[in-house]
Amino acid sequence: MSDRRNRRILLLAGLLLAAGGGLACSLGAGVFGGSRSNRQVFDPTLVRWWNEGGWMSFATVAAIGVVAALIGVALIVTELRRNDGRSRTGNFSYSPSAMQRGETTVRAAALSHTLESDLETIPVVQRALIGLFGAFPAVELRAVLDVVDETDLKELTGYVDHALDKFFDTTGIRVGPAQFTIRFRTGTPPRQVA
Repeated sequence: MSDRRNRRILLLAGLLLAAGGGLACSLGAGVFGGSRSNRQVFDPTLVRWWNEGGWMSFATVAAIGVVAALIGVALIVTELRRNDGRSRTGNFSYSPSAMQRGETTVRAAALSHTLESDLETIPVVQRALIGLFGAFPAVELRAVLDVVDETDLKELTGYVDHALDKFFDTTGIRVGPAQFTIRFRTGTPPRQVA
């Protein structure tokens, strides 16, 4: 399962838990009318236990509702927070040396797009998505590569290493750690003339 699908499933589960807890609390509080809040939802045995429990019954149901609402909110918040809470790399500047004037400002998004373009020139890579995280010069890299089914992973590693070396030569940034997710897609690699 992809991270995006997991995110959607957990988001849906969180919304259902939050909505269910909120609706149950609202029904018990009489928001939908007094007759509905007085209606028996459970069998007589459970109703008898409820009546014998007194205030403890109300406290138990309230605690279950609060726990369900908290679980729902926690799931929603964690799934809506992207990139494990890491902030993306912002624009940064290279300071001039003693013999130079001015400074060079670099857009981090431009670096991401350039590395994506370099990785997409690899014959078996159909699509590349790059995210740079952390403050310059300690930059972390996360990448998702869509590759064709019959990809030789050792050969792909060599191509990726070459692209990262080129990135380092151009920017002076040695990314670390670098996390690559490989997604296999149907298709065949393009024919190459040797």
